[in-house]
Amino acid sequence: MFRKLLCSIIMAVLVVLLTAIPVLAIADPNVPPQVIAVYAYEDLLVDGDLGVLIDYNLEYDPAPGIPATETVTQSYLASFINIDTITQIATVSPYTFINATYTDKGYERGMVWIYMNVADVIAYGIDKANMALHTVWLMGNPTVPSGWAGDPPKTSAGIDEWLATGEGDSAVLLALRVLAFAEILETEWGIDMIETTALGSRLTSNGESYFENVITNLRTIAPACFSVSTVTQIQEDLDYDTAFGATIAEGTGTLVLPSPLDLVEGANTVDIATSGSFTIELVKGTVGTATDIVGGATIDEGASVVIVAGTNTINVTIGGTNDILITVNLVDTQTAITDTITGTGLDLGLLAPGEVETLPEKFGMSTMMFSSLVWMGVTILVCWATVKVKGQVGAGGGSSKTVMIVFDICIIGGAVLGLLDLLVAVLLFIAFGMLTGYVLFFRGASF
Repeated sequence: MFRKLLCSIIMAVLVVLLTAIPVLAIADPNVPPQVIAVYAYEDLLVDGDLGVLIDYNLEYDPAPGIPATETVTQSYLASFINIDTITQIATVSPYTFINATYTDKGYERGMVWIYMNVADVIAYGIDKANMALHTVWLMGNPTVPSGWAGDPPKTSAGIDEWLATGEGDSAVLLALRVLAFAEILETEWGIDMIETTALGSRLTSNGESYFENVITNLRTIAPACFSVSTVTQIQEDLDYDTAFGATIAEGTGTLVLPSPLDLVEGANTVDIATSGSFTIELVKGTVGTATDIVGGATIDEGASVVIVAGTNTINVTIGGTNDILITVNLVDTQTAITDTITGTGLDLGLLAPGEVETLPEKFGMSTMMFSSLVWMGVTILVCWATVKVKGQVGAGGGSSKTVMIVFDICIIGGAVLGLLDLLVAVLLFIAFGMLTGYVLFFRGASF
């Protein structure tokens, strides 16, 4: 009898104790989880990837709303949802910043970063064209150890801004967004998150600590956030070559001959079939003009339009013979120098009075080859005259050194005047320059 009474007393005490122990459960926030804004950025670490930045707010009272043990990292999740409104493509937890308010548990205002690599973007067909169909969820973690008093809270939001390929510099715009948000957090938390430097606004050590944990690889993606960062310099291969090359292709207008049409150096008469736009492509070193022809088609941009290396667009209205004149030429250092003497007394390609052929043509040479040979003959005469004069004044063997200097000067002069091919002049100058230096500085005796 006594044993039964004792057992009954023990059972009653246990029931009272168990009913007196509170059930541990995480509280819901004062208001539903807030997604303030969502920003998407393409082409961050590599072309074709995507990063989504979520500006959120989880508002709790310090007591008793804050969970006893769980941080925001343990209690909440953020997901990027596919256009089917169900599939969670990527899910991450908010970062708990140790200097944040509310017992260092990371609630209130914050940011979440969801990154999707190129494979994910391709696999799920993620594209700005479907921006209105994609959403993000900010929700309570259903597996939080303390559990929830009811269903885990959840908020769904759309994408506010999506920076697609070719619409801007993702690195710069993301850096500006981070710095702007750092200023907001500085006010919210009362902690220095941003500072003014000689480079402009940059993250403080607190700001760097928070955002580098929120956005993985932020220093690589957006180095402009930081006072000190590592930048990989890309060495561009510069092409100094110049060559002739010109084509005209159809835009909204059409050509009589097949498009694109290769142009030759000099004047080209181009037949236009229908009015519209045309694209003229010139390689580096080629320049020219597109000109109306009397009784022909009309160029809308003007009677004579300068065209330069690269892409040039003209609009043509047909009429008359429907022709326009496109004159293109190679312009490099040699042609630029030659142009300065064309038509002057130094131009050896001018026609003699009453003659049809120029002197170079009579000898079957180009003007530059002919003038180069003439100038070399003049140079030899000058050097011979120098030897004779030095010998008459009794200069002795030193005449050889003087002749070398005179020869070098003549070579330079011929190139500058456009009478000597530039490449030939450079090679001669280098060769005789080395020989002159040897004779003047290393040979004590003259030849």
